[in-house]
Amino acid sequence: MINKYGPLFAFTMPRRGRVIVSNDPQTIEHILKTEFDNYGKSETFHELMYELLGNGIFTVNGHKWKFQRRIISQLFQGKNFRNLIYESIIKESKAVLNILKKHADNGKPIDLQDLFHRFTMDTFGDMSFGVDFGCLSNPEKKSQFVTSFDYAQSTITKRFKNPLWRITEKFSERGRQLRKACNYIDNYVNNMINNHKSDLEVEKKNATNLLTLFINAVDDDGKKFDDKELRNVVLNLILAGRDTTAQTLSWMMYLIMTNQSVEDSLLQEIDSILSAEMPIPSYDDSKLLKYTTATFYETLRLYPIVPVNGKARINLTIDNILPNNTPIFAGEYVEYNLLVMGKDEKIWGEDAKQFNPKRFLNSEDGLRPNQFKFASFHAGPRTCLGQQFATLEATILVAMMFKEFKFKLVPGQKSPPEFGEAITLLMKDPLMTEVSYRTKI
Repeated sequence: MINKYGPLFAFTMPRRGRVIVSNDPQTIEHILKTEFDNYGKSETFHELMYELLGNGIFTVNGHKWKFQRRIISQLFQGKNFRNLIYESIIKESKAVLNILKKHADNGKPIDLQDLFHRFTMDTFGDMSFGVDFGCLSNPEKKSQFVTSFDYAQSTITKRFKNPLWRITEKFSERGRQLRKACNYIDNYVNNMINNHKSDLEVEKKNATNLLTLFINAVDDDGKKFDDKELRNVVLNLILAGRDTTAQTLSWMMYLIMTNQSVEDSLLQEIDSILSAEMPIPSYDDSKLLKYTTATFYETLRLYPIVPVNGKARINLTIDNILPNNTPIFAGEYVEYNLLVMGKDEKIWGEDAKQFNPKRFLNSEDGLRPNQFKFASFHAGPRTCLGQQFATLEATILVAMMFKEFKFKLVPGQKSPPEFGEAITLLMKDPLMTEVSYRTKI
């Protein structure tokens, strides 16, 4: 639509009203920072996502959002990175390498997208909930919880294009399967919460993970989270902690495997930091993986995990004007497309469509890009709390993988991969990859 109508246009959708699309960094700064208190999650978005995410951090505004964010931020304090977070990443990265060794030995291709989802699920489960989901320990089997969660995501994503979804889901097989999936998800998470509460009572544990922090949290009115609210917290965190990094890793590996010069530069950096005697990066080593980090960011520039985002004018009494002089009336929605912005030469220069990690090393901003043109981690007060965690998780795993193995796409796959149906930028098909050992020098 942008190619047809230009960088600024509007359209109207049933139940959503007028949607204004603007891919101008100034517009993004306006709605995400300057006018933050007056733009937020729309009632329509909350309604579409409620069955899966409830009143979680991704669907609410105001006090509910601030309170949840304040609790989550406690996990990502500096002291936790060297202890809880780093240790969880290393533990699950070793499990990934064990799986890759089996495939390197037997010559059987592996679906890296599936592997990365298992990795992030187990890592996030370990550090956030103190739970072993067992995704990597049983790589041939997909858990019913994961299957149900993925199905719910896929079905709910379709609602954004179907204003009659309440009717169609009520009478369709897909709607029946969604209700079944959500029921299983609820039971699974509720059991996890109850078991965690029992462990806390028996062992009198300190708050060492997110679930414990939320169970113990008390709001300004002296009220604790009930089980339904805790269920919402868990599912919002899983969406944030599993899918975003797993899918970025998938796109990152695809781009590396199809760009030899990038792979060469990556290997040069990894070999300068890691050795055969010390193949696991220390926490301090991870800070030296600058080209690897730049490759992660460059992947997010071209394949942003939440490609389309925006905010509604939630102040229903005062209208507003965007920096480009477009009037926004109460209740209207302002949308931006990061997938389009990432390839915009006006924003990123003449090589905008090229995969070039060095742009994040050679530019004035470096590895701290302007968050309103590079909004993959959102921007303003709602900037992703897990940005540093996701970057650490991805760079450590990629460094460990490439230190020991070579990767090659199985011939015959679509290139570039098609997008799947999910809340985030999923690959439609498996990322089938051949794994072999690197030549020992």
